[in-house]
Amino acid sequence: MKLLFSIVEDRVAGRIVEALTRRRFGVTRIDTVGGFLRRGNATLLIGVEDDQIDDAIGVMRKAAPERPVPNARGPIFVLRVDQSERM
Repeated sequence: MKLLFSIVEDRVAGRIVEALTRRRFGVTRIDTVGGFLRRGNATLLIGVEDDQIDDAIGVMRKAAPERPVPNARGPIFVLRVDQSERM
C-alpha cells in the first residue's frame, strides 16, 4: 500500500478530489497556506494499492490542467505504508 501526499492550489483541489472520488479513490483534503506569497493550498492524502499509483496520479494530472508556469501543479509524494488499520 502507498500514500500519495500532494500539495495543490486550493482553486483546483476541489476538481482533483471530485475526480478521485468518482474513480472510487479515498481522499482526505486539508486546507493549508504556504509559500512565498502565502497563497491558499490544499494538502491531499490518498491511500492506494501499489498497482493503483499510476492510475491515481493520472486522474490527478487530468483534473488539474497544466498552467503556463512550469511545475505549477505541485508535488506528489509517494510514501510506503507499512501498516494500515481502520478505527
